[in-house]
Amino acid sequence: MKKLIILLQLLLFATVVFAGNDKGVEIKKEPVPVSVESSAMVITGKVTDQTTGEALTGVKVALEGSDMKAYTDFDGVFRFENVKPGEYDLTATFISYNRNEVHKFNPGRDGTHLEIKMQTAY
Repeated sequence: MKKLIILLQLLLFATVVFAGNDKGVEIKKEPVPVSVESSAMVITGKVTDQTTGEALTGVKVALEGSDMKAYTDFDGVFRFENVKPGEYDLTATFISYNRNEVHKFNPGRDGTHLEIKMQTAY
């Protein structure tokens, strides 16, 4: 009985220690705007498989030259908020797919929605 109690305490301790250490999980923190600029834009998009047209979940989409990144949801949709007007290079990366790059995307000129098709690496 004593061994069982000690084992349960060790399991509880391990659970508490490792519960807050999810390095592989990205927590999306919403920035608190100090002053809202009227020129801030939203960029949205959808990532699909080039061959099948299926939506890809968990694709990392990054705005190059900034620390902004987003991951696609179950419908393959991503979203960037509070983006300043200008030209951006975006990259989409996903396991077993070739890296996809969009160069000089300007949401003010090109629209704020992107359709990205990714090709399998094999």
